[in-house]
Amino acid sequence: MLNDIIERRIVRDGFHRIVLEISADEYKKFYDLHNDETASEILNLHLQNRADDGRPSDVKMEYKSNSNVVKIFANIHYLGNDHTVHR
Repeated sequence: MLNDIIERRIVRDGFHRIVLEISADEYKKFYDLHNDETASEILNLHLQNRADDGRPSDVKMEYKSNSNVVKIFANIHYLGNDHTVHR
């Protein structure tokens, strides 16, 4: 499991965004692929570990081979949610 994640949150007009930053070396210990499906898996595990009931959408991963950081971007929805059941 990834343990070294930097989390940033942006809230504007009730709209929530999250950005997760993971060192490429840490990422490579657990994952080989750099795609949005993997990003969704990582984000869902991160939210579950934080007991966060937000529901992510528009999850995107950004990784440039000349960078040492993998970034995951997503919208997080809270309004109108029932308690989120994590899989």
